[in-house]
Amino acid sequence: MKTLLLNSTGRSLFSVIGGGVVALLHPTFPFILVCTLMVLADVYTAWSLSCRVKRKFPNANDGKFKSIYFGRVVMTLIKIYVLIILSFLMERYIFEGLQIKLVNITAGAVCFWQLWSMLENESSCSDEKWARVLQKVLVDKTARHFDVDLSDLKKEVKGEQ
Repeated sequence: MKTLLLNSTGRSLFSVIGGGVVALLHPTFPFILVCTLMVLADVYTAWSLSCRVKRKFPNANDGKFKSIYFGRVVMTLIKIYVLIILSFLMERYIFEGLQIKLVNITAGAVCFWQLWSMLENESSCSDEKWARVLQKVLVDKTARHFDVDLSDLKKEVKGEQ
């Protein structure tokens, strides 16, 4: 009987605490959703890049999404969520008198960062004209993400071993 009462009380207490946390943080949910979608779109473009590298340089990459990358994505999402929640709490409790939208700025910065990464992914390892124009400004992620030396691969393709 004692454990049943403790169990019921504990469940009720955690329900009230959880409800309070959700009620407090519910204004951050749209920002978290948009940032999550941007991260997932970046993951898709990175996977697409991996497939292009596999097609162009078959021995350099396997073109698969690995669990280590999933772990990185999860950690990135956790960092973004914490950043958005902390921005919201700062905006609400520290800068409460100021008309600053810190959460909007934070989510905008995250979305810009992800958009930039998507453009890098899409322009990397591509011979399209628009991609060559973007490659003058953006980083070619082929070498960095897949541990591939591009100069060696280009020699292999031309047959200059």
